[in-house]
Amino acid sequence: MHNRHFVKEPWGWKIRRFFKAISKKLNLEITHNKKLEILKKKGLKIGKNVIIDKDAIIDSNYCHLISIGDNSIICADAKVIAHDSTIHLSTNHHGRAAKVEIKENCIISVNAIILPGVTIGPNVLVTAGAVVNKDIPPDSCVAGVPARYYGKFSDYIAYHNKKIAQDYVFERIEMIKDKETFKKEKNKMIAEAKKREIYYKTRTEK
Repeated sequence: MHNRHFVKEPWGWKIRRFFKAISKKLNLEITHNKKLEILKKKGLKIGKNVIIDKDAIIDSNYCHLISIGDNSIICADAKVIAHDSTIHLSTNHHGRAAKVEIKENCIISVNAIILPGVTIGPNVLVTAGAVVNKDIPPDSCVAGVPARYYGKFSDYIAYHNKKIAQDYVFERIEMIKDKETFKKEKNKMIAEAKKREIYYKTRTEK
């Protein structure tokens, strides 16, 4: 009698599992794109080349008060909120709402929260976990709760571009198909990250 752990899986099962994984991924992408289309129909303004992560939250009921400028990025679990109902128990069930304007070339990082009534940018980095409760002027980097200015965005980019030009840049590791190359690159990344910050490509060359 064969132990079932040593019985080869039928090819039919492998193919079925492969197509199931592909369809799941496509379904997620379709659902995300559909969600954005619905928000745009409801009044959300999105510029050109905007990236909104599928796990970002855009205030769906008040999205008509939100605009996101060209080349901006809204990262995973970031929240863009245009209304506030916290006062409703003390104001005979009234809430407040205000516009949110994220201008061109802004990055809203992971878990950042954008509150009602603020204008951000252009050219602003809101770091991970920051809470923006007031306007952020152009060419700024902000961090903290509440978010505070700590440097110029242009200086921040210039610093990293200089380092990238001088440093070894890792490939986008999840796109490496060859197992040996993947292993070598991963081990090198681990070793280098123990000594310093490292740089990697966020997209592959076409």
